[in-house]
Amino acid sequence: MRFDPALCTQQAGTPHGQTAGITGTNMMVTSAHYEASKAGCKILASGGTAIDAAIAVQAVLGTAEPFASGLGGGALITYYDAASKRVRTFDGLSAAPSNTGGASTLYQAVAQDVSTTAPYNACKSGLTVGASISSQQGNTNISARAVGIPGTVAVLDLVHKAYGKKAWNTLWDDAIDLARNGFPMTKYMYSTLYADSAEFDDDGNPVAAGSGVAAWVNSANTVRGAARCAYPDIAKRYCDATDVKKEKPLPVGTLIRNLELAQTMQLVRDGGAAAFYDPAGDTVKAIVKRTTVDSLPCRSVLPTAGTAGSPSVATTIASIPSLMAAADFQAYKAVERKPLVGTRFGTTIYTQPAPSFGGFVTLYSLGILERKQAAAENTLDTPRFVYLANEASRLANADRRAVIGDPAWSNVNSRASVLLSDIELGNRAAQIGDTAFTTVPTGNIGSFVAADPAGYDTMAAAAESAKPRRTMLAKAASGASAHDEDWNTTSNLAVVDGYGNALSMTTTINTHWGAHIEAAGIMLNDVMSNFSAGTALSGSEVNGYAGTKRPRTSISPAIAFDGSGRLRLVWGSAGGGPIPDYIVKTFMGNVVYGLDIQAAVNAPNFTGQNGIAELEAGSALAPLTADMRTRYGYTTGTLQATGLLSGISGIAVTHDANGAATYSGAADNRRSGAAYGY
Repeated sequence: MRFDPALCTQQAGTPHGQTAGITGTNMMVTSAHYEASKAGCKILASGGTAIDAAIAVQAVLGTAEPFASGLGGGALITYYDAASKRVRTFDGLSAAPSNTGGASTLYQAVAQDVSTTAPYNACKSGLTVGASISSQQGNTNISARAVGIPGTVAVLDLVHKAYGKKAWNTLWDDAIDLARNGFPMTKYMYSTLYADSAEFDDDGNPVAAGSGVAAWVNSANTVRGAARCAYPDIAKRYCDATDVKKEKPLPVGTLIRNLELAQTMQLVRDGGAAAFYDPAGDTVKAIVKRTTVDSLPCRSVLPTAGTAGSPSVATTIASIPSLMAAADFQAYKAVERKPLVGTRFGTTIYTQPAPSFGGFVTLYSLGILERKQAAAENTLDTPRFVYLANEASRLANADRRAVIGDPAWSNVNSRASVLLSDIELGNRAAQIGDTAFTTVPTGNIGSFVAADPAGYDTMAAAAESAKPRRTMLAKAASGASAHDEDWNTTSNLAVVDGYGNALSMTTTINTHWGAHIEAAGIMLNDVMSNFSAGTALSGSEVNGYAGTKRPRTSISPAIAFDGSGRLRLVWGSAGGGPIPDYIVKTFMGNVVYGLDIQAAVNAPNFTGQNGIAELEAGSALAPLTADMRTRYGYTTGTLQATGLLSGISGIAVTHDANGAATYSGAADNRRSGAAYGY
């Protein structure tokens, strides 16, 4: 094995022009930003492990992709240790503050929201405790009330303590230098803020040419939020101050500096995770102040609804303060969970368990495709494959919404195990006939059984649970629309190091630009919007809102092994609720149909995770829409072409006759990524 940073090579055609995965026999890293992958390869080539590289990659992503991930968000890590041949899964998802103010959903007003005494002031006239704080979700989702306690730094620290070789304080300097000296406005970042030509936003809503991308859109598309560049924390750093409409970002290529973030990363570099979570430290104080005191007085004003074709635009930016406290940071813990494992098409896949629904959907959909003999299609773009994949996803969507949530609060894992059993997958596969579902039936979802999160041990079912171990969920220091949790955008990275270890990590601040709030140079998440919105099932809602609870998520980084137990694929994706379908597509393309990993990543997207079949608008699949409606009985309401913007990164592994491995790294050409390695 050769360790030499000078050997690191960038994937050709990046960003946006990748046609084939770069190959190497020593090490490989790939992510959604070329500078991040470059920093990761330098760490690998100087003797670092996969987790060492991941820390450097995340630090750069949080700098150069502030709209997608960073220190203000959460992450899930799937890690393969070559020495022990063991895969472990780690949860650093953002969690709710301990205080919810007594509300049973994120969207209910609490006592301080209805106060007419300064500095609170009522959010809007006539508001009462328990009433909706806004007439629909978007107004609350993009506010401080939606910010969860960040977990990314904690989970990186947890895995680094187990598998790191290089010192923590040697992994941050590339990102710090980039924040100080400047990183470019990329084509992709620009598109999250403004549309020069017609496009879809990150939730699949159309954006007219010459328009700023709205911060939020209601489900009926009759009301939209202000353009993202109207939000002051985004505007001050990323937008054109001369634009009187407050819509345009800085031009592509403009160098952007973030000295506050550089200072925060320096504190984390020198003081470790403890410095980030210190309730008396500068970072926590800045985040709590920005989301509480600085978000007063409370404002929640919406215009009169327009029509779906001509929505009205909010002129007031909601300001709904968080209920978080400094003690919530000290109480937060990243946790280890037992991996979700399944063998599909002769390949064993390790993925994320609940509260990720993405891992569940991945194994569920692949299990159905296997039973429907989808391997015989030989390609990703036949009408039959697209039909089977979409209907499998629609079935998975119906079941995961009923059973997947934070397992500390209910019997999630036992119900998911039943649905992933051979019998149930066989039953569900048999339900897919020659005509698309009009209404998707629910499977054998079982009954909700409440649990006590105070006594929850995430590894209780693992073989090594007999050892003394307390990997507990965070606790307080003192002891439903179709899109209700589908607004993730995120970023993904995949690494294979020089020792044969592998890591897949998906990292997120939830929607693009999160809560649209910055503190200490960090864009903050809006992950609380991933909790279910309704209160009808408040006693049994598996994804209901509760203090210190983690909302479910689509992110699901995975690692797969071939029939001989050798590393085969390390991959994951960004892209919201459809993430598991992007993961399924890449697996089917590369592992089952034999496509080059980059070709599989670039292939058109599909999903059934919003309850209907969707094909990627503008792709080679879009022309199939009319034919599939005729062939399979879809309607305009059950099959649509829409924006499906993925962010896949992956490393495919092949072996020669002597068993020597070759790594092929790929990055989604829809983002600004690249693979680096040699």
